[in-house]
Amino acid sequence: MRIGLVVEYDGTEFHGSQLQSNARTVQGEIEKALLKIFQKNIRVYFASRTDSGVHARGQVGRFDHQTDMAPDQVRKALNYHMTKDVRIMCAQQVQGGPRGFDPRSDALSRTYVYTFNDAQSQPALGRHFVTHVRANLDAVIMNNASQAFIGSHDFAAFAGPSTPDTAPTTRVVEHASTIRHDDNVEITITANAYLHQQMRRIVGVLYDVGRGNSPIDIVDELLSSAKRGAASNVMPAEGLCLTKIVYNGSGECGLPVYAAVD
Repeated sequence: MRIGLVVEYDGTEFHGSQLQSNARTVQGEIEKALLKIFQKNIRVYFASRTDSGVHARGQVGRFDHQTDMAPDQVRKALNYHMTKDVRIMCAQQVQGGPRGFDPRSDALSRTYVYTFNDAQSQPALGRHFVTHVRANLDAVIMNNASQAFIGSHDFAAFAGPSTPDTAPTTRVVEHASTIRHDDNVEITITANAYLHQQMRRIVGVLYDVGRGNSPIDIVDELLSSAKRGAASNVMPAEGLCLTKIVYNGSGECGLPVYAAVD
């Protein structure tokens, strides 16, 4: 039996989503809870790997285990055994087996939102979910610059150090926008996949454009250069949130519906 999970977490106290032997991670917390419920070590697989301090509203994972518990009972049990900075928002049975649901390879798109706050004073409430900056950002210019990311491009200039030298760096961006909401400036990118630190380097470039330190055509220049790591301004993790992952699915969690095999 394979269970798909939609996971929300405050990444402030986590050393990323991926399991680490000597640090607290989202995967580690869920696997510890599964051990308490089923008295067995069960591996959890995620759709996207998020770095230390990055948040998620729509991370997707899955695990395999034969159980008589309904998926929603699993959701409730996991939440009972976990700290409040990570929650299972939805659980659904999905297709198992070698050709079954894979959160990473089956994902059609992933949406990240990065939030800057340029108020005179750093906010006390919600401070862990925004990056406070002293510059007054021009969201209109940032939005105009962000449009150059849309389409299929070589994002080598936006690749972080963990991107293997031999890894392909072409990604397809479906949507890019920058919108101001009072003192918050939100950058939204939807793409088929991301390179290590790609999103935080994208917003670093847009930040420089928005405060007048870079021209609007810098995006085209960086994409054309395809020089590894040329976009070197990596913005802090706390402003970044994985908000949604889309699948070709119509189940209650937005995941592929389980189909029994005769």
